[in-house]
Amino acid sequence: MKKSILLFGICATALLSSCASTTVAKQEINTGKEVRGAWTLTNVDYQGLANNQVEGNVRVNEKVARVFDMASPECYEGSSWNLVQNNKKGTYTFNSAGADCPQGTANIIWNLTQEGSDTYFTFKDVTGIKAKQNTAGYKLRVDQVDASSMRLVQDVNANGKIIQVVYSFQR
Repeated sequence: MKKSILLFGICATALLSSCASTTVAKQEINTGKEVRGAWTLTNVDYQGLANNQVEGNVRVNEKVARVFDMASPECYEGSSWNLVQNNKKGTYTFNSAGADCPQGTANIIWNLTQEGSDTYFTFKDVTGIKAKQNTAGYKLRVDQVDASSMRLVQDVNANGKIIQVVYSFQR
């Protein structure tokens, strides 16, 4: 009798935990369908960055030097992003003509994760390497996404304080 109660308890626990994970997976798949496809990064903006503010006799111009360990945020304006949902691979291509901006296409692996009520777009650069060789990646909060636009927000350290870089995409 004790064995059958124990067996029933184990089966019930397994059934309940499998149902809970299915719900999360369905939410991620639905959001993944909204994110997939071709996007153009149309604007990069900042929240919490002091630009042209006067403190005493000094004009403060804070700047974010690099994002994604590659280039300044402005170099990403006009870049083309292609996100494939079924294998979570994608690319982004620089289209900026700035003197300090890189040229070419980067290969990425991306994913969407849920943390509490927030959804995060995570990716890592795998250009010229296998995915398991790059253990570092980037995490951006999905602030808004619909059929024609998407806004991602990244926390970045700028001169010792955390600010947000806001990336606005259009289809």
